[in-house]
Amino acid sequence: MSIAPNIVRYSYNMGEKQLDFDIGTSESDVVTPEDMAAHNYPEWTRLDHEQCACCPLKTETHSHCPAAIRMHEVLETFKDFQSVERVELTVETERRTYLQECDLQSGLNSMLGLLMATSGCPVVGRLRAMATFHMPFCSFGETLFRSVGAYLTKQYFAKQDGEEPDWELEGLKQFYEELEQLNQAFSERIRGIEQSDAISNAMVMFFAASIVVADALEDRLDQYKDYFTGNAVMPPKGG
Repeated sequence: MSIAPNIVRYSYNMGEKQLDFDIGTSESDVVTPEDMAAHNYPEWTRLDHEQCACCPLKTETHSHCPAAIRMHEVLETFKDFQSVERVELTVETERRTYLQECDLQSGLNSMLGLLMATSGCPVVGRLRAMATFHMPFCSFGETLFRSVGAYLTKQYFAKQDGEEPDWELEGLKQFYEELEQLNQAFSERIRGIEQSDAISNAMVMFFAASIVVADALEDRLDQYKDYFTGNAVMPPKGG
């Protein structure tokens, strides 16, 4: 079956059971206030339950946290599975298919980031451009390259529109600092609810990657300079 445009399908083959998730990456796929009102979501998904300090949403317009709603289905689906269970994971987009055998926590790590970026969360939603060109199973170096590349492309268009571009990546550094705040708040949000270690470990992996990228923007980005001056011989360690 072909995959529709703006859809990423994650299929977890776990022996006798296969679990599929279709994730929409377009603006029309975000969780809306109408969606929130139409369902009886658990209390921990409400916006004012451990709301992130960096979140600009107001309870007057959003009763629930969009990212938490997206996470709710995943938490329910995988609550009885262990992090070390082996899965054959297939990720399909309109243009290509990725296949990897891995433990469940690694397979969930990639999907959780995509779910949060496309949920309607105004903080993680700034990764939407990367979600549109989703690449699962990225190494640290690939994540850093994609993050910086996407941000600089945005600055190019800002300059085209007469705005002041941020070539020093100050806005990107600030964004990853906000992700660290979101990490702490979201961890508090789901603390105490029933979940498997696969989910908790996958979330730790996702947010840990953001911390590493933030650090790299400060003091490790120059490792990639040779790739743009014609002197590169082999990738930097971790790339």
